[in-house]
Amino acid sequence: MSAIRDFDLIVVGNETEGCLAAIAASRAGAKTALVVPPGKLLGGLLTECGLAFVDRDSRHLTPPEASPHDGLFGQFLAAARVPLVSLEAGQGHRTLATMLEDAGVQILEADWIGLVVEGDRATALRMHDGGVLTARHFLDATPDGDLAETAGIRFAEGFSEYGIDRYLGVSPLPIVRGVTPETILETCERLAQDPGLEALRAKAFGERKFLDLDHGPDYILIGPPHLGLAYQRWREAHGFETRYPFEADGFNVAVIGPDATSWNGLIYFSQDPSTLLKLSREGSDAFFKLEASRFERFLQDELGWREAQVELPRGVYVRQTRHALGTRHRLSLGEIVANHDAGSVGTFCYYPDFRGFRAVAVPNPLTAHVVLETGLFHAVRNLGIASRAGGYTPFAHSLCRLVQYNVTLGTALGVAAAFAERDLGAVPLLEIRAELGRQGILSDDPAGLERNRNAQFALRSDPILKLESA
Repeated sequence: MSAIRDFDLIVVGNETEGCLAAIAASRAGAKTALVVPPGKLLGGLLTECGLAFVDRDSRHLTPPEASPHDGLFGQFLAAARVPLVSLEAGQGHRTLATMLEDAGVQILEADWIGLVVEGDRATALRMHDGGVLTARHFLDATPDGDLAETAGIRFAEGFSEYGIDRYLGVSPLPIVRGVTPETILETCERLAQDPGLEALRAKAFGERKFLDLDHGPDYILIGPPHLGLAYQRWREAHGFETRYPFEADGFNVAVIGPDATSWNGLIYFSQDPSTLLKLSREGSDAFFKLEASRFERFLQDELGWREAQVELPRGVYVRQTRHALGTRHRLSLGEIVANHDAGSVGTFCYYPDFRGFRAVAVPNPLTAHVVLETGLFHAVRNLGIASRAGGYTPFAHSLCRLVQYNVTLGTALGVAAAFAERDLGAVPLLEIRAELGRQGILSDDPAGLERNRNAQFALRSDPILKLESA
C-alpha cells in the first residue's frame, strides 16, 4: 500500500456534522483530514439531499447571528446568510468549504474501504486506491455508521428491538419553482375549507392536533394536513401504483427565492432495511423521480399552479435506518425527559419527530443534554460517531437524529481528539467544555429543562413508548 499520511484526526463523511467537527478539531490544534465522497456537496442532508428547512433549536428562533447558544452550527448558518431556517444548497456547500479552508482542514475527495483495527484501537483507514491514511483518532460522520461498521460495530434496525416492524418515513425534498409564497398560503387556506378533505382528516387522524398554518421571512409551516391529503386523494383517483406506501402529513416549506420553495412533507415508507440503506447512500431511485413528475402534475392540474416546475435533489431524506450498539452510553427518550446530564457537552431543544410513527404528542419541545458517551465506543477506544446512527434508542432517535444535535456532539468529539492520546473518552469533560467556550461554540443553554417534566406523564401513559423502559 502506498501514500501513507498521518493525522491527529480523520473525519469520514460529507455531512454538516463531520465538516463542523473537523473545523472544531483543527481550531483546537489537531492536524485534521476530512474524507468526503468524490463529487458530492459538503453538507450532505442539508445540501446534497435538499433539506433546506433546517431543524434549528426550538429555543433560538432568532437570526443565527443573534443566537449565541447555537454553537458552531449557528456560526455556519450565519455565514451562509440564513435568515431563520432556510438554507440554499449551493450556499451551504460554499460556506462549509470556506470554513474548512480557513480552519486548515485538509479535504480529501476519495473512496475508502474501511478501518484497520488492532486490539481496541483503529490504526488506519484503507483507501480504495490502495493507499492508507493513519491517525490517532477517527470520527464516523456518515449517516448510517458505515465507517463504524467496518470496525466491527453492530447495529439495531428501526424499532425492531421492540417487536415493531416499522421505520420512520422517507421523504424526497422537491424544489418547486414558479409559485410564490403568497399563492401557497392562499391555497392552503382554501383547502382547509374543503369538506371532503376535512372528512379525510378526521378519518385518517382522529383527534390528532396539528400545528397552525404559519409563515415567516424564509419559511411556510403548513401544519394542517389538507394539502397532503389533497395529493393523496389525487394519487388514489389516478390509480397510481406505488413502490412505497404514501401517507399525508403537513409540510415544512423553506423559501429559497421569490418564487422558489423547498418542500419537506411527502412521506413514504419502506420496511426493508437494505432498501433504506440504498436510498440513504445512493439517493432518489426511479420511483421517486417518477413521483416528482406526478407531484408537478398535481400542483399544475389539481391546485391550479400552472407555472409550477418541480426539481428533485439527488439525495433523499431517510429519517431512520439503524442505531449503533456498543456505545459507552445509549441515550433513551426517558433519560432525555428526566434531564440525564452525565457527560453533557451541551444541550439541544426540539420536538421528538415521529414522522409516520403514531406515538403520543408531547406538550412542548424537549431539551436534551448532548451526552459525549453516546458518540464513543467500548470496543474501539479512539473511534467516535456523530450521526443519526449514534448511540440512541429508536425513540430518542426521534430527536437525536437531527443535524444540530449531532453537530454539538461532533464538535465536542473533535475537540477531544485534539487533546486525547489513546482514548477519546479520557479527556476531562471540563477541558472539552473549556475549549468549546474558548472557540465561542459551547451550545449549553439550560432554558427549557424544567419543562421536560410536563412531558413525563404523556410519555409514561403511552403504551408504545412504555416499550422503551420495559
